[in-house]
Amino acid sequence: MTSNAFSIGLDFGTTNTVITTITPAGERVHHSFNTDLGDNRNFRSLICYWEDDDGTRPVLEHSSGPYGILDYLEWGSDQRLIMSMKSYLADKSFNRTQILHCQLSIEDMIADVLKDLLSKTDIPFETNSVRIVAGRPVVFAGARADEDLALHRLGNAFEKAGLSNVEFVFEPAAAGYKFAKSNEAKGLVLVADFGGGTSDFSVLKLEEGANRQYQPIAHSGVGIAGDRFDAKIFDFAISPMLGKGSTYESFGKSIPIPWQPGNFMWHRMALMRNKKDLDYWKRMCRHSHEPEKIKRLVHVIEEGLLFQINRLVLKAKEDLSNKSQTTVDLKEIGLDVEIPITRQEFEHCIRDELSKIETSVEDVLKNADVVSEQIDQVFMTGGTSHTPAVRQIFFDMFGEDKISGGNEFSSVADGLAEMAFDQSIAD
Repeated sequence: MTSNAFSIGLDFGTTNTVITTITPAGERVHHSFNTDLGDNRNFRSLICYWEDDDGTRPVLEHSSGPYGILDYLEWGSDQRLIMSMKSYLADKSFNRTQILHCQLSIEDMIADVLKDLLSKTDIPFETNSVRIVAGRPVVFAGARADEDLALHRLGNAFEKAGLSNVEFVFEPAAAGYKFAKSNEAKGLVLVADFGGGTSDFSVLKLEEGANRQYQPIAHSGVGIAGDRFDAKIFDFAISPMLGKGSTYESFGKSIPIPWQPGNFMWHRMALMRNKKDLDYWKRMCRHSHEPEKIKRLVHVIEEGLLFQINRLVLKAKEDLSNKSQTTVDLKEIGLDVEIPITRQEFEHCIRDELSKIETSVEDVLKNADVVSEQIDQVFMTGGTSHTPAVRQIFFDMFGEDKISGGNEFSSVADGLAEMAFDQSIAD
């Protein structure tokens, strides 16, 4: 089968972005990005900004994905690294932020990432018509998420990147669409898509026969996934080494260090590297009863070491998926601290998140008017789908024999591209 357009599936995620193209002739192109970090389909959803000078005024430059990582690791504290931008989309309190000499909106930053991503592909936007289907979570991340605002901002970001007439589709439905085309898919399927910021679920009905009609029945989601698990590891294991739980002297009284976990998520900590916040923590250090801990925090913020800590946390989480304990070694970021973590400790600290994920799965079954025994297959995708405590939820509800999985990073993008291609043929 052929179509009259390039069909693009674009999965812009909290942690990673993946793009898949199907040419008019039906050739599937899985775009990858080759750098000194290796050849990878994942384009990290982060951006590195720095100031250059064109001879008359400062100019804001940027690089994204693996290229942004390499620039940041090479130049370090002279640059600003922004991660998990998707987590801001539904936040009404976030409008613009100061990046060096410029004020940028969340749409500006996401558009910069998308433009960098597209510049690294060979998609001929200028000479051929394209059909773009992009992913969106069922529920956007955030305590008081404004869904309409988030989708409006996401659409604006795509337009700023030069991508117009984009159709947005629920991410688990896209993963299910890809799965529906496989020979293994049958009956009622629950798709569980675990991203960086959200966990999303869809119940799909797959009809028998050669055409294998695909019918989404119900969706649910919760703003909890990989980033929240990472933040929990940071909060219970690393934060106490940076001042959480310690006290300071104020007018003769011992006062707890003000530590709000929500302010120490990756996407918020990246914005703490400003004079006001740094001066605050330096003053706190002078009055702290454990100043060495606050000095570590100042060091992390001042040197812009959040990405390095994030990598250590991701490694710890991956280790705990395969063994019962691991160690976070902060010597890699210039701090002489080793922190042992057990899987039991990790699972204890994410128990509330696990409960909310389970509730969301129960919700999608209720919305579909089915019970767990009626589900024929469960298709799990996304990095968090490998977390043992998460998998156990599905083993207990559906039975281990019903569980299967796809590529943890590309299932959604591949499904989005298949949707775009099939729609183009239908037109």
